[in-house]
Amino acid sequence: MTLSRTGLDPAVILRSLSAMVDGSAQHDVAVALALEGQRLVRGGFVESRAPDGRAWAPLKHPRPGGPVLVKTGKLAAAAALYTVDAGGFVFERTDALTKYGRFHQRGAPRARLPDRPFYPERLPLGWALSMGAAADDALREHLPR
Repeated sequence: MTLSRTGLDPAVILRSLSAMVDGSAQHDVAVALALEGQRLVRGGFVESRAPDGRAWAPLKHPRPGGPVLVKTGKLAAAAALYTVDAGGFVFERTDALTKYGRFHQRGAPRARLPDRPFYPERLPLGWALSMGAAADDALREHLPR
């Protein structure tokens, strides 16, 4: 068996393989996915829309000059926080930072509070496409050219 020259520097190939083995490539992909998810969550608060594109129910007593779930900005900020570890990334810090995030996410029928989801139950196509592109871009940085 002989090795033929690919035109790539062997050091570049070894760096790429090392990134796959040591987890740095996976970490970079998880960070890219988390950042794109954060952008999408923040966009939902700005546009007052659920991840599937549905408009959030208006407030019973509308406040002038702001989106539906943005009064102080605390919920939107908490919803956009993420953690990245070896297993990937996680959102859902809203309950640790606010006592009311889950009620807006899922609704509270007894309190006559409609659901205004800011996280998807299932990944909508638009989110999947933009997150897939972010992951591809991050992974591309680790692939030899």
